[in-house]
Amino acid sequence: MNGHLEEFQEICQELQYEEKRLLPLCAAENAISPFGKIPLDSFIQEKYIMGGIISLETKHNFMEAEHLFKFYSLLNRQCFELFQSNYSDARTLSGVNAVMILLMSLFQPGSTLLISSEDSGGHGSMPLICHRLGIKFIYAPFDYEIMDFDYEKIKALRQKVKIDGMLICPSDILFQPSLQNLEVSEDFIIIYDATQTLGLIASKSNSNPFHFFSNEVPFVLMGATHKTLPGPTSGLIMTNNQKLMNLIDTKINPDYLRNVQFHQILSLILVLIEMEMFGEQYSKQIIDNANKLGRYLEKRGVQVIRARNDLYTDTHQIFISMKENEIMRFLHRSQSHGISLNGRYKKLYRDSGIRIGVQQITRHGWEENEFEQLADVFYQLTQDTYNYDEVEKKLNILRSKKDVHYTFSEQTYHDVFNCLHDG
Repeated sequence: MNGHLEEFQEICQELQYEEKRLLPLCAAENAISPFGKIPLDSFIQEKYIMGGIISLETKHNFMEAEHLFKFYSLLNRQCFELFQSNYSDARTLSGVNAVMILLMSLFQPGSTLLISSEDSGGHGSMPLICHRLGIKFIYAPFDYEIMDFDYEKIKALRQKVKIDGMLICPSDILFQPSLQNLEVSEDFIIIYDATQTLGLIASKSNSNPFHFFSNEVPFVLMGATHKTLPGPTSGLIMTNNQKLMNLIDTKINPDYLRNVQFHQILSLILVLIEMEMFGEQYSKQIIDNANKLGRYLEKRGVQVIRARNDLYTDTHQIFISMKENEIMRFLHRSQSHGISLNGRYKKLYRDSGIRIGVQQITRHGWEENEFEQLADVFYQLTQDTYNYDEVEKKLNILRSKKDVHYTFSEQTYHDVFNCLHDG
């Protein structure tokens, strides 16, 4: 056997072992259903289409482009129903790729943006990308008591300094920003990266930012599609502003991106169909489960951050505040038990803590009893000493629940599968 093939198989076997004992509490991942994965190994993967999504490029395209373009139209209709967006574009490869292309399409070197700081939960790559593109940035004032931007200070800042737009990219988020409090103008572009909460917005569990702005406001709602929206790694860009549509459409392809990953787009379409059917129930359960876990942890003396009196969170995330010298012990113990989560060192966590996401375990059908058991496990992991075998016994029961819920029947799966595969 080829040596590289042997090494490949060994790595896969190691990963498979880890996956079987994994308890997924990472806020950045989710489980795609078998239904959503149908296009990923189909002939669609090799297909190529040129041009934008507003109209079909006929001069330089290939013979199947007319058929592929129909999927662009289908996705646009889906996103209009779910998000009320008139322009919806899934050609970008990831959330960060989408942000980069938007910045290159909508701003010039020397432009000035307000961006989310890492301390307030902002994505760590945004300052680096802005710097590399020659875009100046100012960290947007943030109120850590209410976990939202300080809109009065933002208004005052804009009166002092010429600012061309605002890039909001929260990775750590308990509550959606109150974007309706932003003062708008036609020369102030707002990009809201809702990667973490796209599924919650689509299913009406979180407010829809499009409701806050008229079509004249240059506003973009975008994000990656693999968190609360349980789809493939892809970027989704949406706007109702005609000027932005025209600036974005032909910049993505052919200028900044040539080969569109069409199998990913078809996978996203199927996941959006799942959201149309099951998204409301799924998203409500995510938020309910996150708050249940917060309550159970707090009852056990764990320091869960609660920014608002009645809720720990309005998303899939909860934050545990923990002293920096305790985090490494907690993470080491969690890793030894196959629990996937991460430590955070930000002011948002009262300087340091743990971020937990419940979107994937909710998709696995977890209910109240499982979350009470999980709270017990977390409590034990925070103690000076604990019984490893006792925790492992509880986790083995929890790990057994890994079926994918909120999806279509096996019959529907086979009907769609046969449309994209030869028999």
